[in-house]
Amino acid sequence: MLVGLALLPPTVSAQAWLPDKGAFNTSFVFNDVLNLEHWLPNGKTLDVGHTRSQTYAALANYGVTDKLMVSAALPFIVTQWMGPRPSHGGQPGFNVDNGEEHGSFTDLRLGVHYQLIEKPFALAPFAAYVVPVTDYYTRGHAAQGRGVEEFILGFGAGKNLDEWVPRTYTQVRYSYAWVEKLQGVKHDRSNMTFELGTFFTPRWNASLYGSWQWAHGGIDVPVPPSNPYFPHHDALAADEFFNAGFGAGYAITRELTAYTVYMHGFSGENGHRMNQGLTLGLTYGFHPRASAMKDEN
Repeated sequence: MLVGLALLPPTVSAQAWLPDKGAFNTSFVFNDVLNLEHWLPNGKTLDVGHTRSQTYAALANYGVTDKLMVSAALPFIVTQWMGPRPSHGGQPGFNVDNGEEHGSFTDLRLGVHYQLIEKPFALAPFAAYVVPVTDYYTRGHAAQGRGVEEFILGFGAGKNLDEWVPRTYTQVRYSYAWVEKLQGVKHDRSNMTFELGTFFTPRWNASLYGSWQWAHGGIDVPVPPSNPYFPHHDALAADEFFNAGFGAGYAITRELTAYTVYMHGFSGENGHRMNQGLTLGLTYGFHPRASAMKDEN
């Protein structure tokens, strides 16, 4: 099982419109995922045991200029294997699958975003670097991540649909990750998220989400213990999926917003199926330009 910021819903990371200079936003996110099945290489599912992961993530971004933003994110991930023991045929190195909860900080993600255009639609390319900050579990059903460095390029794009549907917008985010090879095997990936949202009132909004992942390299799993890639097959798995769901947000104050998102896995290969994914988040934003305008009024 490989979890982390990539499994958090699109609302956490979509950045088509960047903040003004001096604006600071921080989010605290709780994500609970229950996996009851595995996706096989042919897209069918198999129940060989259940896993649960709980991610506690801190995210922040800062507007360096009106067009340039820097961001950072760090998750603390707790995983648990709820299946037959020992797992993986009792092979050594898979100690995480002992039925207990295991928690650790995993990968620090640093990003730079640039607002290329805002009209007729918003477009913000970005680059990010991901690096493990602890020696966490990378082998087993309850592995907390891949434990490798990544370099990511992508973009966020968005469009206000108000001229067709009042108070409605859409966002899409695409990224390609060059992932550090394991055993000489390329296992890059690309991800895309889509959001269609509307504001019922100035404080309440609701959204529909779609999230895709495609593998560029990697291996089909499961593999037998005699396979030379068996020790790292969890990290090398050519994991692909399509998850979808819905969410809602509420602006408690001008600076503070709470939101929740529910996601479910509809198709996939070589990975764990997200049978239930629930996210709760709280975002605080300090926007000096908006505050100054408010004071003037």
